[in-house]
Amino acid sequence: MTQPLGIDRDSYSHDLLVHDTDEELVRATQDFVAEGLDSGGQVLVHSSRERVPLLQDALRPHPRLTWGYDEDLYQSPTATLFAYQRQLALAPEPTQVWVTGTVPLAQGRAAQAAWSRYESMVNVALGSFAFHALCTYDARTLPGHVVEAARAAHPHQGVGPLRQENPDYEPPGAFLANPLAFTPGVPDTAPTADLVLGDLRELHLARSLVAREARASGLPSEARGDFVSAAHEVLANAFRHGAPPVKLEMWVGQGRLTARVTDRGPGLADPMSGVGYPDRGGSVGLWAARQMCEELVIGTSPGGGCSVLLSTG
Repeated sequence: MTQPLGIDRDSYSHDLLVHDTDEELVRATQDFVAEGLDSGGQVLVHSSRERVPLLQDALRPHPRLTWGYDEDLYQSPTATLFAYQRQLALAPEPTQVWVTGTVPLAQGRAAQAAWSRYESMVNVALGSFAFHALCTYDARTLPGHVVEAARAAHPHQGVGPLRQENPDYEPPGAFLANPLAFTPGVPDTAPTADLVLGDLRELHLARSLVAREARASGLPSEARGDFVSAAHEVLANAFRHGAPPVKLEMWVGQGRLTARVTDRGPGLADPMSGVGYPDRGGSVGLWAARQMCEELVIGTSPGGGCSVLLSTG
C-alpha cells in the first residue's frame, strides 16, 4: 500500500480534490483548514455564493480563518496569479498561507482553459513560498475536460491520510503543449500591422506603432497603455537576450489586441520565464510584461529564435 504524503508546512503544496458529494468536500475542507490553523498560518476558504454557507456551517470561526467569494477573488487568471504572488513576496515577515476553494467555471472553452493554465502556472509563480492550496472540483457539475486539465495541473491529490502524488501531473512548461491547455496562438488572418527592427534605438518606432494600433481596438485607455508597455518590455528583451532583426506583428480586432515579437537569437528555453518572482530568479522584464496583458506565451520562432505572443481584451 502506498504511504500517504504529508505536507511540508514550510514549503509549497498544490493539491487536488475531485469530489462526488458535498460530504466529501466538507470533510476535506475541514481537514485542510485544521492543518492550516494548526500550522499558525493564515487560512482562506472561498467558493461560490451558493457553496460558502455549506462550508461555513461545517467550520468554527477563527481569527486566522477568512472567507471569500470566487467572483471577488478570481476575476481574471493573470490578476489573481500575481496578486497571490505579491501578497506572499511583500509580506513583512514570512507567513504560511493556506487557501482552499473552487476555481471559477468560465463561459466558453477558451476562457475556461485560461483558468486551467492558471492552475498550472501557480506551481511556478508561488512554488518558492510557504503557500498551500487545495483546489476542489465537483465531478457532478464540471465538464470532463475541466477535471482532466485539473488533474494535469496539480502535483498531488487527496487530503490528509489520502494525500498522494498525482500520476497525471504535467510540469507547467509541458502542460502548455497539452491540447487541454488550449494555449492561444496568433489569429488566422494576416497581421494588421508589422515592423522589423534592426537596432535597439528603433524601439520608439515600435512603441508608436503599438500605441496607434491599440487605439483602433476600442479597449479602455488603461488596458491600451498596459499593452503598449508590455510590448515595449518584450521588444527590449528581444534585443537584450536575442538577436536582430526583431520583428513585431500586430492583430487588432474590436476589443482585442494581439502582438507577436520574434528574434533571431538562441531562443528562450523556459516557457515559464517571467512567471516566478524576480528576486527569486525570475525575469524582471517578462515578469512585468505578464502583468500588463492577459496572455503571454513564449515559444520558438520559425527562424529558430524566440517568439513571444501577447494578447489582451
